[in-house]
Amino acid sequence: MRRFLIVLISFLLAESAFFAQNNSGAITGTITDSAGALMPGVRIDARNTETGLQYQVASSATGSYTIAQLPTGKYRISVSIPGFKPYTRTDIEVLDTQIIRIDIYMEMLGADEILTNDSVIQLLTAGITEDLIISKIRESQHNFDLSVQGMVALKDAGASDRLMQVMLDPGRVLEETPPPSPKETPAAEKEPEFPTDAGVYVKSGKEWVPFEPEFVIWETGGTFRRLVTAGIAEGDLNGRIEGAHSGNVVKTPLEFIIVAPEEVDIKEYLLIRLRIERNDRKFQIVSGGLFSSTEGAEKDAVEFEGTKAADRTFSVKLKKLEAGEYGFLPNSPAAGAPAGGKVGKMYTFQVSNIIN
Repeated sequence: MRRFLIVLISFLLAESAFFAQNNSGAITGTITDSAGALMPGVRIDARNTETGLQYQVASSATGSYTIAQLPTGKYRISVSIPGFKPYTRTDIEVLDTQIIRIDIYMEMLGADEILTNDSVIQLLTAGITEDLIISKIRESQHNFDLSVQGMVALKDAGASDRLMQVMLDPGRVLEETPPPSPKETPAAEKEPEFPTDAGVYVKSGKEWVPFEPEFVIWETGGTFRRLVTAGIAEGDLNGRIEGAHSGNVVKTPLEFIIVAPEEVDIKEYLLIRLRIERNDRKFQIVSGGLFSSTEGAEKDAVEFEGTKAADRTFSVKLKKLEAGEYGFLPNSPAAGAPAGGKVGKMYTFQVSNIIN
């Protein structure tokens, strides 16, 4: 009897240790600048100081963030934005089921910092308002490249003529440009011609810019379910893309053109929200049936509508999309779907911030 009790106690201790390893909590809050303005699209890093594991999220359009499912332990959170003092907070202890609120306030650097074109582009990419960037330019030293090539690069990054006027002459008083009279209103610009090669394209000015597809490594789950159903029910289908971020950085509102292969409809494409895990982007699109809603809904799919613009050509417009990683997934062997093998393709992009 004594021997049985010892074995039972050992089993219970091991089971408790197992569940303790799976305990988790969360850190949440908002991020604002020194003027109290909310800051969307800012990356917040959380590192477990005991295990070294790192977790990343981006603030939403309202400046809020939540780092969920953090294993219990001590963490350090940090934020780094060009033009602002780095933010770091250490010794944050996350307990099981605990939600810790930490509001982050970013303080602008002093006038001894020298701003460059790259600094302005990084501020624009981070979603900092144009008025705040102008204030930063006027109170800081700067060394701008305002050659033709430099101004073209600034324009491509989203800098307005008004912002570049301040970069040319920081002391210049800006005047409001009156709207043109009805007679002076320019005619509607001619829409760019649609591309013909199969793929996904984003509208940039008057051009359609193609997205280079990335490889998706497919992993199936639900092995036990397939065994007990004699292979009738499919398992979960998980996709993994190497690298934490897409090289295609865009801002909303967005307009895409999807040129599908022959006999492929827009309904055979999925728009997926990707989760960043360590240095990969991951997603799960089914639970039970391959691209089927009969066995379970798509896990990470984002709803969108596509309208036919030409033969094999569909227009997709997205007015708002939270900052993060996304991708268009073709669901067709001809378009590179998982049915064609263990490696497929996805047209990925990163939304840096939201413009209303």
